[in-house]
Amino acid sequence: MLYRRNPLTMVATIDRCWWLTYHTPAPVAARFVPSPLELVTHNGFAFWNIVVARLRSMRPKGIPEPLGIDYWHIGYRLLVRLHTGAEQLEGLHFVRSECDRMLLTMAGNLLTDFRFHTAQIDVAESGDHVFVRVGSAQGAGTQADFVRGAQAPLPSDSAFGSLAEAEARLRYTPRAISVRNGVANILDVARDESQWRTSPVTIEHARWRFFGDVEARPELAFEIAPMEYQWNRGRDVPVTGKAPTY
Repeated sequence: MLYRRNPLTMVATIDRCWWLTYHTPAPVAARFVPSPLELVTHNGFAFWNIVVARLRSMRPKGIPEPLGIDYWHIGYRLLVRLHTGAEQLEGLHFVRSECDRMLLTMAGNLLTDFRFHTAQIDVAESGDHVFVRVGSAQGAGTQADFVRGAQAPLPSDSAFGSLAEAEARLRYTPRAISVRNGVANILDVARDESQWRTSPVTIEHARWRFFGDVEARPELAFEIAPMEYQWNRGRDVPVTGKAPTY
């Protein structure tokens, strides 16, 4: 049986990947999340997870690797919780995705709720420095510079009292959750946990066009080592209820 959303199990190699977390006041973030999804919050803040990734040979599972598609992907996701009645799940809700392949934009918007937009994405590396520039039909606007190295201290306006507390709460959740017409679609990621290796990066400068006037402040940032990834076929779960008021 094919599901209406995320109907295929997809596989790819993640060649390059940076994972950046931000906090934003929960009432501000609430407008991006459909009922009955619930924001995961701490001290009144919700949490964005931005990923900048180069994917190689994205394809349905079972299709030969040479037939896959290579592309850059930037995803803006919020950490959310879903109560289904039978279980409580945490995952990432995609608010926007950008990629540099129009074919992926078309297919992604047809088959998923990742909200793809085509954009020119340029990523350059020079020693320990990483430079990200993104343009679109509306013009350039995203610029981000990272530096590999020792873990930067928590910012003075962090939502957390310690680095250990932040790392525990912001640990990456390999699951995407969307809701449409009272039905949640849950997409779980399968990966070899022995390949999951992270190293810290420091955000020197970042201006994400997507945020606009949304107040979003950095928390933690990491580089993810190359690894094989599998996005399992989505499963649909009927849900009821309303999102809480923050």
